[in-house]
Amino acid sequence: MNFTENSDKQVIIDDRLQHFIETETKKQQFQGLVHELTGICWETCMDKPSPRLEPKVHKCLVNCVERFIDTTNYITNRIERIATNLQPESDSIE
Repeated sequence: MNFTENSDKQVIIDDRLQHFIETETKKQQFQGLVHELTGICWETCMDKPSPRLEPKVHKCLVNCVERFIDTTNYITNRIERIATNLQPESDSIE
């Protein structure tokens, strides 16, 4: 086995590791978002504990989640548009 073969194997391992890290990071971000969303909507909609979920509370939770998702998507898309508009300027500076 020569150095080139070792380098190729290292690149494959590095790519797999990088992919694994990216996947786990996305999972962690999603779990964090779910946790945050649960906390916000629970505090907003639940006024008192009860043995079952009342229709009013259910509707509030659904609306809360939908608004949270809409807001998150809007902010993400806005940041992407801003980044896209800034991209040509940074390329022309170099």
